[in-house]
Amino acid sequence: MMSGKKTKEQLLKELVQMQKTIEQKVEEQDNVIKSFQQLIQNDGLFSQVISNFPYPFAIFERSGTIIMANQALVHKARIRAEDVEGRKIHFLSRITNENSDVLEAAEDTFLGGTTLLKNLLEPLSMFSMDNTIPDHSDGYQSAVFFPVYQSEENISHGAVMLMK
Repeated sequence: MMSGKKTKEQLLKELVQMQKTIEQKVEEQDNVIKSFQQLIQNDGLFSQVISNFPYPFAIFERSGTIIMANQALVHKARIRAEDVEGRKIHFLSRITNENSDVLEAAEDTFLGGTTLLKNLLEPLSMFSMDNTIPDHSDGYQSAVFFPVYQSEENISHGAVMLMK
């Protein structure tokens, strides 16, 4: 057998290790989401921790109306806190062919689903009030959508966090 080729056994070991790494990352993601959910349940939707979290984060209603945006989202998407407070930002109305997966992810949150989207095109622009796109995406290309539970069986809101 040629030394340059990997054996089936080596390939199998690499695949097993890759699967373990993926499972570990999924578990870490689940832990972060559970922590956010507990924080929201304990401190309410307008938690100071979420407000100061360094990644853009929003809580939305079933209609797609943003009811809370943290400081990072307000700053990076160049939106006004008054527009969030006045419930004037409806990110689902900004869905395009390029980011159509966002609609399904947002809807799934109200069915109890958590969705990680990757390779999004200008996700910050979904939160702007007009057709302007922020000057740069700051590297945000992923988003995780997850439900916010009012009680064990009642999903009151959805949440979205943008990631690099």
